[in-house]
Amino acid sequence: MVWNFEMYMLPITLLLIFLKNLIIAQIVGAFKREQVEDEYFDEEDEEEDEEKEKNSKVKEEKKSFKEKLQSIQDVCLQVQQGMDMVASLGERVKNTFNWSVPWLSTLAVVALSVGVLVLYFIPIRLLILAWGINKFTKKLRKPNAISNNELFDFLSRVPSDSELQQYREMRPEFSPTPGKKKRS
Repeated sequence: MVWNFEMYMLPITLLLIFLKNLIIAQIVGAFKREQVEDEYFDEEDEEEDEEKEKNSKVKEEKKSFKEKLQSIQDVCLQVQQGMDMVASLGERVKNTFNWSVPWLSTLAVVALSVGVLVLYFIPIRLLILAWGINKFTKKLRKPNAISNNELFDFLSRVPSDSELQQYREMRPEFSPTPGKKKRS
């Protein structure tokens, strides 16, 4: 692997994954996705029950215990938000490869193709040299520039599974005959 591996092979591998999923999507039918029916439970009712239960317990205990419980709840909320962010990022990557938004997946294929060509024809030493010069002279060339991550910017435009589900619920299905909705 060390002897035969070249840097341009990494984007080619990602392009092959895109190609496989595109062929599967074409066979299944013109970029249609399976509608996964998730069983969602009512989180608000559960949260209200938990709050009532905790309030009755907290009133019986000292105020310091109440403060400890609040801090534990805050930490749990932060952990839950972090896990949600990581799960959402993973869903966005999956939806990019599954052609959920064909325009963005096509853009990724074009960018990966350009990356393959650049990595194949330009030596890695020159690319690292150009990257280093760009990194260390950026403050001199553009002192007020705001740094950003293009990969995260791209992924923020791809919907997660929950966002896709919300879009499907908001958008009415196309009905070929008046008065009847098409089943999927």
